[in-house]
Amino acid sequence: MGLDRGTLNAVLLATTAGLAIGGAAGIVAPTFAEAGPAAPHRSAAPPTVVTDVDVLGAGHMTITIRFSNTGHVVRHVAATDLTVSAGPVVLRPRTPTAVDIFPGAVVSSTFAFDAPPAGADLTLHLPGEALAL
Repeated sequence: MGLDRGTLNAVLLATTAGLAIGGAAGIVAPTFAEAGPAAPHRSAAPPTVVTDVDVLGAGHMTITIRFSNTGHVVRHVAATDLTVSAGPVVLRPRTPTAVDIFPGAVVSSTFAFDAPPAGADLTLHLPGEALAL
């Protein structure tokens, strides 16, 4: 049983159209798991990312942090909002540097801390966030 060229083209065209429509429907109307409240926001950048940590001898440590703001108001991060836990020791920034991040902006800032104890696990703490270093 053979199919002529016209019938074969019609079947292929119908199959292609069905795949295109099904794919477009999947993009336009994602499943609940993709669009539900527990779904990750793929387009939203994390609000805080540590980009660099330097322990400069026994004297001090610097941490460079990239802040982003996807909200509608200015995000203010004061130096008093930052701490680093190094085991049982809590380190606070040496300088009173504050950062204002305007809506839609990304800002990087470097903070200086006292040097942590050798071999301690470090965690940066901000209001509502804890980032392992």
